[in-house]
Parts: sequence; structure tokens; C-alpha cells
Amino acid sequence: KQGMLALTFVTPADYDKVQETDTISLHGVTKMAPGSEIEMIINHADGKTRHACGDSAGESITPSFLPKGSIDYRLGIKDSWGPFPGAEIQWHFEAPTNPATMEFSLNLAMPTFGSNDFKHKLGAGWGVGAWADNSFFLEYAASSPLEILEKFGKPLIFGNMRATYLATQIDEVLSESFSQALPSNQVLVMQAGLGMIYTLPKIIVLPDFIIPAVNLTLPQIPSGERLFHRRDIPYAQFDFQLGFGWGI
Repeated sequence: KQGMLALTFVTPADYDKVQETDTISLHGVTKMAPGSEIEMIINHADGKTRHACGDSAGESITPSFLPKGSIDYRLGIKDSWGPFPGAEIQWHFEAPTNPATMEFSLNLAMPTFGSNDFKHKLGAGWGVGAWADNSFFLEYAASSPLEILEKFGKPLIFGNMRATYLATQIDEVLSESFSQALPSNQVLVMQAGLGMIYTLPKIIVLPDFIIPAVNLTLPQIPSGERLFHRRDIPYAQFDFQLGFGWGI
């Protein structure tokens, strides 16, 4: 019997690795299911081989819940720094995010006009990439107390916008030869978020604050070490965070 098998490259950049004289072997075809990955061995005419993965056509099951953990450390200046009311350096580690994210940034508090309760900042930094290159980002965030909920502890409502020149993802370089220059496939990602920070009563072993938030991301980026594929990720995601804070 003959037929056509429709496959989509998990990593779109792998498409450009296939040459006219190549032969291709597929592993896992007999066990494939809608949305499953099939290993593709690309054999070049010069004897070299490359590995890639394809998605079989069909509807896949989208994971709906992914637990994450993060550590965030900030060292700031309470007094004004030049024209800025305050400044801080920040270190952030988060996982799983393909498979982990480590970022360093400088945040500058921006001058406010009118209400002293309104706060906003401008931040910029870089993230450690997967050998090929690094990430760079620019972010604006603002917050203000929710007066209507003042009797419940005066929670803060916040919003942020972020542009990230995202580093090449680790699964795009693992199949490459480290004796040669690794391919760079950076992507510009735009993100926006809206949420609320609610401080909880001071009780030992309980979280200090909770943060429900909605985040928009374009284009969609796989996270969790290939637990997600691009087509499985919604543009809007809901996050619920529990935080423990300490300060000096």
C-alpha cells in the first residue's frame, strides 16, 4: 500500500536542514497516535546525519496545568538615584521553562505625577541561553492600590508589557555538532499581563501573598521541556502564584 504521511516539524528551523540529496528514516511510525512525535533521521550525502522530530497530524491532548517554581532576589536603593526615585538589580530563576530560565535585570523606578500610590518602572536585562545565544528584554510595569477593596487589605492591581528577543531554545541545538558554530534562531516575543497582588496576614509557614494574573503571549513559545507544542499553547494563560517574601 502507498499513501502520504502528513508531518509538521516540531522545530520549524529543522525544515531548512533537509537537502535535495538527503534520505530520511522515520522511527516510531508504527506506534504513532494523533499529536505524537516521530523521530526523523536525516542522512546527508556526505555521510553526516541529523536528528529532528515531527508531529503526526490529528488532534492532540493539550495539558491544562503545569506547576512551576521560581526564586527571585532583588537588591535595591530606597533613595533616589539621579532622576529616578529608586533602582534595583534583580536575579530571577524559574523552572520548568525548556528546561529552565535564569535572568538578570536592572529596574528603574519612574517619576510619578499626582497620586503617590501609583508606581511604575522600566526594566531591561538579559537571560542565559542554550549555548547558541542569549535573550534580551525590555519591560514596563505599573501598579496602583484597588481602593474599592481597601477593607480587604488594599490589594494592588498591576499591568506589564514586555518585549523579549528570545534565545534559541535548547532542543534546537542538542542535535547539532558542538565542534561547529551552533545555529541561532532567536524570536521576538511580545507579552502583556494584568493581575492583582493580595498580601495575606502574617502567619508562619503560610504564603505572604497571592497573585492571580492573566498573561498574553505572541507568538506562543513551548515551555516545560517539550511538554507543550506551539499549536497546543493558547495565546492567553491564567497564572495563580503563591509567594513567600523576606526583606532586610
